[in-house]
Amino acid sequence: MNRTQTPLKYLPTAGFSPSLKSAIAERIAGSRDPIARLRAGHELVLYYEVGDAHSQLCAALARRMLPRLKVPLTIRLVPAPDSNTYPEQERQRAFARADAARLAPCHNLVAPVTVPPGQRAEVEAHLAAAGSDAASFLAREQACMLALSAGLPLPSPELTVPATQRVLSENAHHRRKLGHYLPAMWQYRGEWFWAMDRLQFLQARLLADGGLLDAAPLSSIDTTQLAAPASGGDVPLEFWFSFRSPYSYLAAVELLRGRDLGRYAQLQVRPVLPMVMRGLPVPRIKRLYIVRDVKRSADAMGIPFGRIHDPVGDGVFRLLTVFPYSETADIQLRYCAIAGQTVWAEGLDVRRDDVLRSVVERSGMDWSTAQSKLAPGFDTRQAEAHRAALFDAGLWGVPSFRLGSFTTWGQDRLWMIDALVER
Repeated sequence: MNRTQTPLKYLPTAGFSPSLKSAIAERIAGSRDPIARLRAGHELVLYYEVGDAHSQLCAALARRMLPRLKVPLTIRLVPAPDSNTYPEQERQRAFARADAARLAPCHNLVAPVTVPPGQRAEVEAHLAAAGSDAASFLAREQACMLALSAGLPLPSPELTVPATQRVLSENAHHRRKLGHYLPAMWQYRGEWFWAMDRLQFLQARLLADGGLLDAAPLSSIDTTQLAAPASGGDVPLEFWFSFRSPYSYLAAVELLRGRDLGRYAQLQVRPVLPMVMRGLPVPRIKRLYIVRDVKRSADAMGIPFGRIHDPVGDGVFRLLTVFPYSETADIQLRYCAIAGQTVWAEGLDVRRDDVLRSVVERSGMDWSTAQSKLAPGFDTRQAEAHRAALFDAGLWGVPSFRLGSFTTWGQDRLWMIDALVER
């Protein structure tokens, strides 16, 4: 869904020189993984996990796409993600079910079916027997989901448990060699496209290679089909943000743009500590995918990104300590966006006083006031309170949003917020 872009006149640059490390990060962010491109063929691959709601949506879309594809489609059955790449599994699974159920009608797809844990192995064995042939896999997947939804017996497994586990292990290894770790991922020529949210990029790559019969969208969003509660009257939009999340940076800029257009009149900005500073791991394979994915999205959104100086540790503590909690939402949001631009686009170290001062003053605040906040030491009490509220809302990561009883995660879901507000 295309969103209106306005000039970034409210994000002045700092004027400092980035480090060599930041310049190297920019090259990585702007490149497609060359090793993955060499290892990948010219086929389109979908990685599917039994029980994953977004994988079911992708399979339903694949059935619709198959007659339009001029490149081979392969489907690889994979196991559940490792805990180090999927750290809040219970919350993430619950969100995925709710999110996919809301997305399905907007894409004119059938809502995903819940796979009982006790029947997961049966479904895996049945799908593993299809190999990687797309037509066979998709037919079997549809038959299994229809049987589960109707309470009917599943087809008899055709593979033993050890044979099924070998298929799962081999496919997980194949995915990791190409640079990823999640299900519901499309892979084409070494580049990754998540579920229903990166289809515009996948379509562009396929069209460039003559891989589609026509130029129609792979799928379109019908916002009138969004099944979500009304927000009510003067309900504020709550925005959970992390200074170490580049997706939070994109969301902050989008919210600023929206406020320029009269949207999000009531906004509460709620910064939190990054996952890694809360004891949750962010492995290298995840970091590499994220910077490339954000770069691709940022370019499409007209947002600068790529020169990176990771603020993890004292940089985040300093940004949180001087956060303008007592200021207006406009100043808070501007501060988030400018801090994000500083670390994700300008490659500057906010542990330096001159850099942090630039962030503060470009946001329209007083540096001496910020210094007085820093003098007693770091203060993350409000950030911890925001994290507790985030968990109470059934969410775990950022950027996250709550509008009345409606909650969602990711800057990719702002179109849902807009649809609710417009109602």
